[in-house]
Amino acid sequence: MSISKSNSLAEEIQTIKIKKIMKINTYQESLAQVLSSCRPLPVEIASFFEAMGRVLADDVCALDNDPPAAKSAMDGFCLRAFDTQAASPGSPIDLPVSGVLGAGHLPQERLDPGTALRIMTGALLPEGADAVVKQEDTSMPDERTVVLETPLTAGENVIAEGQHLRSGDQVLRSGDRVTPQALGMLAKLGISSLQVHQQPRVALLAIGDELLELTQPLKPGKLHVSNLYALEGSILQYGGISRRLGIARDDPDQIEDFLRPCLPESKSSSLTSDIVVTLGGSSRGDFDFACEVFERLGAAIQFRRTQINLGPSTIFATKGSTLFFGLPGTPIPSWGAFELLMRPALLKLAGCSRWQHPCIQARLTDNIRAGTGPRYFVPGWLRFDSEGLAKVTPLRSKSSGTNPSALLANALIEVPEFQSELEKGTSVSVRSIGSDDNFLH
Repeated sequence: MSISKSNSLAEEIQTIKIKKIMKINTYQESLAQVLSSCRPLPVEIASFFEAMGRVLADDVCALDNDPPAAKSAMDGFCLRAFDTQAASPGSPIDLPVSGVLGAGHLPQERLDPGTALRIMTGALLPEGADAVVKQEDTSMPDERTVVLETPLTAGENVIAEGQHLRSGDQVLRSGDRVTPQALGMLAKLGISSLQVHQQPRVALLAIGDELLELTQPLKPGKLHVSNLYALEGSILQYGGISRRLGIARDDPDQIEDFLRPCLPESKSSSLTSDIVVTLGGSSRGDFDFACEVFERLGAAIQFRRTQINLGPSTIFATKGSTLFFGLPGTPIPSWGAFELLMRPALLKLAGCSRWQHPCIQARLTDNIRAGTGPRYFVPGWLRFDSEGLAKVTPLRSKSSGTNPSALLANALIEVPEFQSELEKGTSVSVRSIGSDDNFLH
């Protein structure tokens, strides 16, 4: 191949790469590109006390029947239902009481026909008994006799063997998050260790000459960094491990120095990250260097813009299995881009089988005037009224009355494509923010 042809081919390839980067993806295209770059992280064993918030890598099944044998559902007297059939208010029957059986104690002998045994809630029924009469439905003329006026049926007030769970029943699914309720179930089943996915490690770097740490006194022209802490909290909430790198100046060399130790080939294993995030410097201004630094680090830029109103200048890049997100520096766009693009990636890496936002229908409490476009999201405050109906208030950057500011949004209102106005009372699709993903199913 001649040199001129070789140069021509190289220029064509470079042109294709530039066009790919310059293309403005729709939201769905951007999300699909992000998710196609994610694979669930490897599996490890976690102890019971380390499992909270982790994502299961295998199904959890019951090892035994629950309960292991028939037991009493309440305090009362266990007996044979056959022996009570003649009982009526006008002709009560008396049964001798042979003893008392509490929960946690095993029956010592078979229940004789025509007798009863005082039993406590949760105690296993002795052989021969098939029903329990509630204590409040009886009377005792003395400590060794019980009187009842109503006949019982076999199984009444009894929890049958395996009624709650049968051995082999699936209790939790692979891809489920371990919740406090799940921990209780695991303890009940006697399961002390679990196969879970590793937690995504996320490095966070804020960029900007104007930024100050929370503990630094405010100076003219400066402001305290806020989205760094907001995103760190969200990462922890969704099961990741946050690695706050601090604040870098608008200097590509310093930004690179902060981020390079986070790469897999770095010798600093304590900082190695699955996701690298910059806050600020993602646009195309003279002091925006996030994209340049990602390329210096060897990352391939997948897109530089996306058609969402929250965080349109978001950058997404990849290097091997490491994901790079260049988010806007301002709080609401960075939060929006995190929720719409980075959060699903974080959950998929963590092994969650359901990464979508919990979505419900709610009524608008105010009008929305949105920009026209294929996808538009408005921060909202979702609540339920006294009748249990979902209501959502669109939020502005400045609060009015008792409404919180947009920074405190707990939901995203999705405006239908190319519809710029929604009236108060309209039913809208709302993505709940901060809800557990198991809420979906």
